[in-house]
Amino acid sequence: MTIPITLITGFLGSGKTTLLNNLLRDPGMADTAVIINEFGDVAIDHLLVESAIENAVVLQGGCICCTVRGDLVDTLTDLTAKAARGELPPFSRIAIETTGLADPTAIAQIFATEPSLASQFTLRAVVTTVDAANAAGQLDQFDEARQQVALADVLILTKADLVEPDAVAALSERLRRINPGAEIVPVLHGAISPADLFDRAPEAPSGSGEGALRWLKAEAFDGSRAHHHHGDGHSHHDDAIKAFAVTLDTPIESAALRQWLNAVLSLRGKDLLRMKGIVNVRGAAGPLVVHAVQAIVHPPVRLAAWPSADHSTRIVFITRNISQAALQRSLDLLAQGGAS
Repeated sequence: MTIPITLITGFLGSGKTTLLNNLLRDPGMADTAVIINEFGDVAIDHLLVESAIENAVVLQGGCICCTVRGDLVDTLTDLTAKAARGELPPFSRIAIETTGLADPTAIAQIFATEPSLASQFTLRAVVTTVDAANAAGQLDQFDEARQQVALADVLILTKADLVEPDAVAALSERLRRINPGAEIVPVLHGAISPADLFDRAPEAPSGSGEGALRWLKAEAFDGSRAHHHHGDGHSHHDDAIKAFAVTLDTPIESAALRQWLNAVLSLRGKDLLRMKGIVNVRGAAGPLVVHAVQAIVHPPVRLAAWPSADHSTRIVFITRNISQAALQRSLDLLAQGGAS
């Protein structure tokens, strides 16, 4: 059983610290370890009930809070070792706060490529805070802001009370164009419960088909660019990021699927922000779950059964300058070749 990881990211000033301060005061965080960049950014001094054990402190609600000690791998290894020795309370999940200019893909890749972590931890979700008052300009100017939105499973919309409703609606529509599969959650003053936050992002399915459709959210990507018109308030900076789904109605040979995935990841992995899907592999009773961040693919998982009567292959992509038509055409050709 692996420990689920939630990344909390967001551009400078977008409300991550306020969100964390509220979460850390909630008793619902008792089984959570929180890794932050600097204690100084999070006002937790009045909550401490034990002195620090090296870089970790225990809060009133039982939550463990620590700083990144040079290397994230070292910090995670240190936390789990101390919990195993009884030096820290046990925890069942971890939240990691990134810096405002961080590329969350770099952290996401660690959990798929670092052998010492892959067997212990699973990246469950990326949560991105978005400042309703300043996000439009940030998305125009900074690749990091757009990438943080594109990678998100949940978008926490902050400071909506400071701007007009029409501006909030326009920003929400822009966020949906960049990332149709992310849930947008308006939050005032960081007030959201741990259960509400962590439960909004479904885990990647493992073993059974239950939850697969909720995790995939393929319907959100159907025609997601069809209403994309110039002059509707969106920025041309967003055009490089495309969100779409490719589909197959017939099963594909496993060798053809591997060939296609390897080609996409090796040739365009740098521009593949995220991919996830369920695939109908010929001869299998249930679908294969695939999930990748840039060129790093997570180990595929075979489900025992399909989650619905629809057995079509559905793979959703969030990419930078990759053509949906080209990906669909290449998958069609390999599937036809494998069937011949």
